[in-house]
Amino acid sequence: MNGKVLVIDDERTFRVVAEAALGAEGYEVRVAASAGEGLEKARAFQPEVVVLDRNLPDADGLSVLSALQAEGGADAPLVVMATAYGEVENAVHAIKAGAFDYLTKPIQLPELVVTVGKAAEARRLKRRNEGFSGATRRRAEANLCVGESAEMRRVLELAEKVASSPDTTVLIQGESGTGKEIVAHLVHVHTPGRCEAPFVELNCAAIPETLLESELFGHEKGAFTDAKRAKPGLLEQAEGGTLFLDEVGDMPLATQAKLLKVLETQQFRRLGGTRDIAADVRFVSATHRDLDAAVREGSFRLDLFHRLDVFHLHIPPLRERRDDVLPLARFFLQRYARRAGKELRELAPETERRLLAYPFPGNVRELRNVIERAVILSSGPAVEPEAVLLREPPPAAPAPRATAAGAAEGWLPEPPGAEAAPPTLEEVERTYLLRLLEQARGNRSQVARWMGVSYPTVMKKIVDYRIDLSRWRE
Repeated sequence: MNGKVLVIDDERTFRVVAEAALGAEGYEVRVAASAGEGLEKARAFQPEVVVLDRNLPDADGLSVLSALQAEGGADAPLVVMATAYGEVENAVHAIKAGAFDYLTKPIQLPELVVTVGKAAEARRLKRRNEGFSGATRRRAEANLCVGESAEMRRVLELAEKVASSPDTTVLIQGESGTGKEIVAHLVHVHTPGRCEAPFVELNCAAIPETLLESELFGHEKGAFTDAKRAKPGLLEQAEGGTLFLDEVGDMPLATQAKLLKVLETQQFRRLGGTRDIAADVRFVSATHRDLDAAVREGSFRLDLFHRLDVFHLHIPPLRERRDDVLPLARFFLQRYARRAGKELRELAPETERRLLAYPFPGNVRELRNVIERAVILSSGPAVEPEAVLLREPPPAAPAPRATAAGAAEGWLPEPPGAEAAPPTLEEVERTYLLRLLEQARGNRSQVARWMGVSYPTVMKKIVDYRIDLSRWRE
C-alpha cells in the first residue's frame, strides 16, 4: 500500500473516478461529500494526503484545511486543494494557508495521481526526518546513556568522536538486543551538518532478496512487472543524512557488489534507470554476525567489509557490563510506570538481587521486556521479586541440521507412544522451523541457509504455519 488518501469533494463523479484511479496506484482511499463528513472520516481514517475541494456545500475548503492542521498538529496530513479553473487567487490563499499543492478543475487524472504521489512521498520524508528529533532523540540518548559501566562509557566516547567526521563509515557489531540501532542514532544526531537531515533505516534481513535492491536504490516506472510508477529508494530519502544498514551481514552478494560501487563512486542508479544520482550519505552498518568469518566462508565481500569497517564500534552484551543492569532497570521502571499511571518508585532489594544474578541472554531488550511485565503485575510502591518473570537462558546448541539425528538432538517432536497418533508432516516441519527460528533469534536468512532453501520459501512457510515473529524483532 502506497498510503492513505481522503478525497473530500461534493461532485460524485469526481469522487468515483478519483477513488478508482488512486486505488489502482496502490493507495487506500476514502471519500466524503461534505466538510463535516470529511473531518469525521479524517479523524477515523488518519490519511497521509487529503484532496480537498475549495468550495464545499457546508463550509469553505480553507476552514477545513485549518481544522485538519489544528487537529493533526505535527502529524497532520498534507492537503492538495482543488480550485476552479482561473481562480488563481484561491490557489494562492490555499498555499499560504499551508496546502501542499493545488489542482485546477476539471482535474486530469494523471495530474491528480502525480500530485498525490509527490505529497505522499513528501510526508513520508517529513516523518522520517522528524521521527528522530526533539523528544524522540532525547529518549534514544537516554536509553543508552543511563548505563554506568566503563564499557558503555567507552562506546559513547567513541561514537561521539566518529560523529565529528561526517563522511566516515561506521560498523557496529554486537549481539541482538544490545542497542546497535541506538548507537547508530547517536552517531547521526551528533554529526554536524547531517543531524538535521533524515536518518533512514534498512533492515537487510527483513526484506526478500528480490525487493532489497528496489528498496535501497529505488526504481523507474516499468523497471519490473509491478513497477507502475517511479519510486525513490532509501538512498535518495537519506540525502544529506545517514543510511543505517541493519543486519548488513545478511545482505546478498549481488547487492553487496552494487553497494560497494556506491561507496566508491558516491553515485547510483535506480533500477531501470539511465541517470546517475549523487549519494551524499553517511553509511552506518550493524550486524550480530562475525563478518571476518563470513568473509572466510565467502558469504561477505572482503572489499565491502573494509569499506564499511573504517571505524569499528563493539557493543558488549549485558552480561559483560553488570554495572548497567540496575540503572537500566530503574530507567525502564520509571518509563513504564509513568505510562501505566502507577506509583511504582523502586525495585525491592530481592528484586535487584534477582536481576543481577540473571545473565540476560536477550540483553537490554530482554531487560526492558522483563521490567514492562513487572510493572503490569505490580500494585505496590516497589516491584517485588514475584513480579519479575525470568526465563532460563537457552542451552548452547550446535547449528541444527536437517538429518535423522535431529529428533535425538531435540529438534523434532518426540516419537509417539503406543496409543498416540504420530505427528503429521506439517506438525513436524512447523516444530522444526520454530526451533531453527529460536536458535537464529528470528534471523530468516540464517534459517534459510540452515535448511538449504531460499529466503522466500522460509517466509512462505512462516506465513503458512502462522508463526508469530514479533518476539524476535529489534
